[in-house]
Amino acid sequence: MKRTVFGCILGLLWFAAGFHGCVNPGVLDPSIIARYQKQMADYAPSDRMGGQTELGLLDPAPREGLAPLKVEEIKDESGAVRRVIRLSLDEAVVRALAGSPVIQVISFDPAISREDMVQAAAAFDVLVFGTANYAKGDRKRYATSLRSITDERSFTLGLRQLLPTGTQWELTWGATRDWDNAKSFTSPTKFEPTVQFEVTQPLLRGGWLDFNLGRLRIARLAHKSQLQAFRSEVEGVITDVYRLYWQLHQARKELEIQSSLVAWSEKTVEEIKGREKLDAPIVQQKQAASALASHKGTQVRLEKIIYDVQEQLGVLLGDTQISAIGKFQIIPTTPFSDGPVAINVADQLSAALKHNPTLAQGRLAIQASGVQIKVAKSELLPRLDVTASTTFQGMAGSSRVAGRELLSGDYASYSLGIEFEYPIGNRQRKSLLRARKLDRSKAIASFRRNADQIAASVKERVRQIRMALKTLEYERLAVAAYRAELDGLETIQKTRRGGMDPEFLELKLRSRERLALAERSELQALVDYNSAVIELRRVTGTVLDLPGLKVSMP
Repeated sequence: MKRTVFGCILGLLWFAAGFHGCVNPGVLDPSIIARYQKQMADYAPSDRMGGQTELGLLDPAPREGLAPLKVEEIKDESGAVRRVIRLSLDEAVVRALAGSPVIQVISFDPAISREDMVQAAAAFDVLVFGTANYAKGDRKRYATSLRSITDERSFTLGLRQLLPTGTQWELTWGATRDWDNAKSFTSPTKFEPTVQFEVTQPLLRGGWLDFNLGRLRIARLAHKSQLQAFRSEVEGVITDVYRLYWQLHQARKELEIQSSLVAWSEKTVEEIKGREKLDAPIVQQKQAASALASHKGTQVRLEKIIYDVQEQLGVLLGDTQISAIGKFQIIPTTPFSDGPVAINVADQLSAALKHNPTLAQGRLAIQASGVQIKVAKSELLPRLDVTASTTFQGMAGSSRVAGRELLSGDYASYSLGIEFEYPIGNRQRKSLLRARKLDRSKAIASFRRNADQIAASVKERVRQIRMALKTLEYERLAVAAYRAELDGLETIQKTRRGGMDPEFLELKLRSRERLALAERSELQALVDYNSAVIELRRVTGTVLDLPGLKVSMP
């Protein structure tokens, strides 16, 4: 019998040790986005409060491994020095991946959820516990003058663990030393060592894997969901870099077009004013002057747009050389893409359903709600726990003799019990199960709604790309026609004898205005096309598949 009991105890301890090794927070995600997130989270944010100036808080921290941007100092016509940074699109993406404050902020969420996994797995760790007590008594005996003096010292040391099956075992070793002067026929000192092993197993409520591993499984799914949210944010930052880069490119090109138009307008005003005494009445002079003023107003607005977009791009990159307090000008060097692309709507929809981070989070939410339903079903069951325990004891006037008696196993006690509990009606747990089922239905409905919205977005982006390409084709035809018209007027001016009358000069200026407007429309079509391409990638969740992008992640 003693061998059987010892064998059961050793077998349960071996079983518990095996489960303890299996219950881990979860293996690290080997994907590149997970490794990138960990590196961004490990890079501690700099303390900007100690800046050398009162604006030190706005000065971003330097990043290791990034070569400084080349800054050119160019003097303009007024002698002022401009700090110019010629930036390619690939370089902008690399610097955003390395230092974007938006990415760094969101990178901490998966790291925090990883710790939630550790905390959930820690519920199955082995606990070590112990107690120590000392008690001394000095009491008067009834109807005598004798005194009862006792001295008791005891301590316990044990191990306790919860297993994923719901089993809780506890192994306790205790020792007591008791001295009592009233023991006249025996030794006043008594030593009593004990070893107790107790096991409690829930058979219904609170038992088995679905209930006890529920919190850990939900934490793992939450961590995966946070990684998908991080990936979505990274793709959003890259998309914004593309969008702002193209907008900055557009604004600078439009400023060139507008500056050329202003120069034409100034020349026309001077020419009309020079014919004031011949055939240029004051009305035509004012018309030319008002056109010039309007063109200059547009030029000022374009200059503001350039600085606005440039600031937004600088904040997004988080680079030390492109900061909120730096005086610089960013010159985009990557040309617009205008090549036709073959887009299959069915393929794009399939890619979106497979890779879109929002849909991935929706699937994880459905899985998590399924785990919660299993936990709620376990909670709905009656409580039926089986408890078994065995105690080995020794007792003698000597600690050595008492220890030998304990090891002999001659004095052993056993117990077996069962405990049952069930609330009448069980309304609370039934309501909890219904709520969990409703949560799952809501997660499924939300997933379907998001899938429909994403599918509509994919088709809208495809239409945007096709429309932008078609619009670009027509705008280029318009630019060619207006340029031919202006060239024809130039030819007439060269072949015509005598000076040009104000009507002809105004006609030429209007032709130049139409050409400038057509060139700006062509630029807008280019921006719409390039932006729609990257937006389509974001909706389908394939931004990270851009060539060279994964290699660029630090």
